[in-house]
Amino acid sequence: MQLTVLGATGPIGGQVLQQALAAGHRVTALVRDAARLPQRDDERVTVVIGDAASAADVEEAARGSRALICALGPGKDYKSTLATRTAGPVLEAMSAAGVERLVWLSALGSGDTARRQSLFQATAAKLVMGTLMADKGIADETIARSDRDWTIALPVMFGNGRKTADYKTIPLDGTQGRIGGRINRVDVADFLLSAATSALWVHQRVILTR
Repeated sequence: MQLTVLGATGPIGGQVLQQALAAGHRVTALVRDAARLPQRDDERVTVVIGDAASAADVEEAARGSRALICALGPGKDYKSTLATRTAGPVLEAMSAAGVERLVWLSALGSGDTARRQSLFQATAAKLVMGTLMADKGIADETIARSDRDWTIALPVMFGNGRKTADYKTIPLDGTQGRIGGRINRVDVADFLLSAATSALWVHQRVILTR
């Protein structure tokens, strides 16, 4: 399957790219700096230089793909508005390119999903990442109101351990109660790829935890 990955030079997007190639897929990666992409010379990878906040750049990267995985992250910029700056252009580009399937990486704690976080994580996120989580929440709503076949991933706190594949997938509104814990980035990538290459979790927000 031909896939488009945004954020392929990041810690989760890089794992998505690696796992996609291992599974036999071909990938178009939209990046700002090709030198940061270890797989840039792989014949299965098409590199497009551009900005995920540019609909034209995303459209170029999305053409010919069956699905788009947005694994962009703000790094340590807890006041980032990256999510809202990219949500609209990504949707516009997908429509123009005729790509229906979108898997969008967000976080548990974005917008009103803080109600499902553990009290400790909700308090910490509000104190440290309040602006970032509010921005992610607005972007999530933009995605959820769209006409794409979207899935929004809501991982809890990240860990850097090995791939386990025994993580939990919990529909945001399917159960009650607060959820904490950690999930390894490599398992988040596994979910993003699995969702993008299947009809699972369409039009759902999914909490990811161990």
